[in-house]
Amino acid sequence: MQKKDRFGIRKMVLIALFTAFAYAVTFAFRINVSFLTFDAKDAIVGIAAMIFGPASGAIISFLVATIEQITMGDTGFWGWLMDFASTATFSVVAGYIYSKRRNISGVAISLSSAVVATVTVMMLCNLLITPIYMKVELAQVIDLIPILLLPFNLTKAVLNAGVVLALYKPLITALRAARLLPKSENAEGGAKQSFWSLRSLVFILIAIVLISASIIYMIFGLGGHFGE
Repeated sequence: MQKKDRFGIRKMVLIALFTAFAYAVTFAFRINVSFLTFDAKDAIVGIAAMIFGPASGAIISFLVATIEQITMGDTGFWGWLMDFASTATFSVVAGYIYSKRRNISGVAISLSSAVVATVTVMMLCNLLITPIYMKVELAQVIDLIPILLLPFNLTKAVLNAGVVLALYKPLITALRAARLLPKSENAEGGAKQSFWSLRSLVFILIAIVLISASIIYMIFGLGGHFGE
């Protein structure tokens, strides 16, 4: 019982750390595309959800979106809602599917599903919320979908998936080394962990390709720029 209590305390501490980390990356790396902004917080929250489960992803998504809106947001409730929807959808879907299938194929399925779900939800938000937020006609928003909104949201989701692939294994390894997580976060035994390690290089290479291609497209394809 004491062991479970200690893990529960560590889990709360780690959720707080992931919340702070996700908030910090909104300052560290941003790409502005028209009135849209990419930052990597969805990926950080997604990693937390894959470690601790989808409920933790939803909680961190709410906390980060709220803190960001209070400290540096100027988009009001509707901007907060869209920010929360994006992060929560990506992290909850990735975390839920990975919790059911904790293996290499589960990583691919969970991240692919998170990309599709996030793009779908954000397209609905664009149709329902953006006209209210920007005070424009729905027809104007629809005109922006093929040339800006859809390509941006798809590229953003793919880029976040790439960041998850790049950071998940190193973060898990570091947290285990620091004894903040058990040696085995799931039921995978020694052979499967070794199998995972052999695939780590492939995951890193895939992550580099996804991240590089997404950034290049955002900058040169969508006319974005790095900014604060």
